[in-house]
Amino acid sequence: MIQFPIQIDPLQAAQELAELNLKIAQGVQTMSTIRDEEIQYGVSEKHAVYREDKMVLYHFEPLVDKPFEVPVLISYALVNRPYMTDLQDNRSLVKNLLQLGLDIYLIDWGYPGPTERWLTLEDYIDGYLDNCVDAIRTRHGIDQINLLGICQGGVFSLCYAATHPEKIKNLITMVAPVDFHVKGTAGCGLLNSWCQSMDP
Repeated sequence: MIQFPIQIDPLQAAQELAELNLKIAQGVQTMSTIRDEEIQYGVSEKHAVYREDKMVLYHFEPLVDKPFEVPVLISYALVNRPYMTDLQDNRSLVKNLLQLGLDIYLIDWGYPGPTERWLTLEDYIDGYLDNCVDAIRTRHGIDQINLLGICQGGVFSLCYAATHPEKIKNLITMVAPVDFHVKGTAGCGLLNSWCQSMDP
């Protein structure tokens, strides 16, 4: 008899399924009572400081009298919306960073359409991202900035920091898919496993 790599306890699975159904029902109930005007996102005050094609670079208003001298540029993913970093007042990465005294900039890549069809990684990394970094460096009169890349923006940030180290003081990445070569360890990731099984 072939042993399945995942052992499932039928009673525990049934209990988890019942709990999931309850959570879904509660979620549907909650979502059905929320009005559009009650949903908050992008709550921190910001203004556009640079635009290029559909891309907009925003600067958030500092929440302290003297923010740190080296600003932070947040590069978010192309396929997600950057306001995810600034949701509700009590659930905002941006607001927390501002309260800590950081000077925050954020790239909004816009909504890609047919005109962006032919853009390459080089266009995004050595074009848009580099232009944003230079705009911030010029505004502050400094040589280097801090770069925070999230998700796909983390991959962009890694590539950028590797090719322009003279412009980056600190690189921070969050939930950025980077190493797809990890093998045989717990938590190595389903995407890693699938990619390793593909023919070149």
